[in-house]
Amino acid sequence: MLADISEDAHELLNLKRTQDLPTEKLHLLPCAISHDGTAKTDYFVIAENQLVTSFRGRQLQGCQTSLPAGYMGHIVVESAAADDAAFEDSDSKMRLELQSTECFDKLTVWEHDRLPQPADEMISALQWIEVAACIHED
Repeated sequence: MLADISEDAHELLNLKRTQDLPTEKLHLLPCAISHDGTAKTDYFVIAENQLVTSFRGRQLQGCQTSLPAGYMGHIVVESAAADDAAFEDSDSKMRLELQSTECFDKLTVWEHDRLPQPADEMISALQWIEVAACIHED
């Protein structure tokens, strides 16, 4: 989308906050699924403090990872009021309005046939937030 915007235009993100958002369970699966939305996820098995299940015949092992202290994840949808006319403001800047529908402070990361490792992309990205904060402290 950025390639379609002229150099003079700026893409703005307006995230509308909603009070008292429900907290949702978020699962990051190691596969593509053509579905966005809620799903029944209470079918995994906890064995010796490990999360184990299967999906499409393959075993998945998972671990729950918390977001760094002070961070909250949001699940967002395009605002119902944001139609094509609402995307242009008087300064010819692109505006995308999103509304937070749920929030989360932890997520479950799943891998095929093994437990997620600290070097896996999502886990290391979450760790980098804390490292970056330490590097940039005054």
